[in-house]
Amino acid sequence: MTFINKAISLQTNKYILNYISYTCAFIQFHFVLYIHDTQDNTTTFNGKKIMKPPIEPRKEDCCNSGCNPCIFDVFQRQLEKFKRNKEAAENTNELNGISELEYTNFIVSDIIKLCDSQKILKFKLLDNKNNMKVRWNPGDHFLLKYICDENSSCTRAYTPIKLKEHENEDFDFLIVIKKYINGLVSSHVYNLEIGALTMWRGPYGHYKIETNKYNRIIMIAQGTGIAPFLSIIDNILSNEDDMTKIFLYYCCKNIDEVLFRNELYQYNAYWNFSYKIFLGSCLENSCSHLKYKEPIFVNKFDIIELDILKPFLNDQFLVCGSDQFMKEYENILKNVNYTDKIKLF
Repeated sequence: MTFINKAISLQTNKYILNYISYTCAFIQFHFVLYIHDTQDNTTTFNGKKIMKPPIEPRKEDCCNSGCNPCIFDVFQRQLEKFKRNKEAAENTNELNGISELEYTNFIVSDIIKLCDSQKILKFKLLDNKNNMKVRWNPGDHFLLKYICDENSSCTRAYTPIKLKEHENEDFDFLIVIKKYINGLVSSHVYNLEIGALTMWRGPYGHYKIETNKYNRIIMIAQGTGIAPFLSIIDNILSNEDDMTKIFLYYCCKNIDEVLFRNELYQYNAYWNFSYKIFLGSCLENSCSHLKYKEPIFVNKFDIIELDILKPFLNDQFLVCGSDQFMKEYENILKNVNYTDKIKLF
């Protein structure tokens, strides 16, 4: 029995020593993180100070005891923060592939037909020897120059889009174009072919994402008005530190004109995003099939839908669509005292 007791005692001591060793490693790593966060943890990038990349923990630094947070979780959060910090520094670099003051040449690099009246056009810089990036903030727009004849020209605003999932694709931005019956410019853009030369300037915009400034952002979109909202949604959901909840109410004539259905359906997996799509016509004659629990309804969007979100304490409303659509819902939101924090795009 004495031999057995000694063996048990040695085994117990071994566990205790291992626990102490792992605990010390855990404390040591978090102390390093504390020093990293409280001392000068900046470096210089593009002439601007940004945070230094975090120190990656060793495999043996984890105590395997289910700590919350685990040192690897802490490291991952610090790494994401560093990446966002670096990206912000890149975006403030003066070398942008597009200018607000003069037109820049872009060529059509790809075309995706969505339905009889809508297409997605992708663009890339015609001459990009310096490998410059085209930068803009979510919600911004570019101006396209259309030459009517030798003596006259005009411009039209389009929302540039390039989501996180597009980062490695070979284009600078895409736009959604809808062809209108009497739309001279929209018809011209709709009929562009791959390789066509276009002239753009920008970016321009009045919207700025401020992390966690609002508890909720409530979006009301009509047709192609989803375009500026998509980049805003993508940016907020990609930021793990942003706890803002997003509610999207999207109005379309029919299901074939619903833009970015797959992207919206995937976003719905995030805890802080939900959406509803409202159609003006039934689904019987459509070739598009509903996805599992896809929130599509065949009725006009009614402002009563927002009652479930009451009270509105620290919320922002964004509205984008035709002029008539935006004025209508702006008046409704103000008249029923939902909010005065309304942004029209």
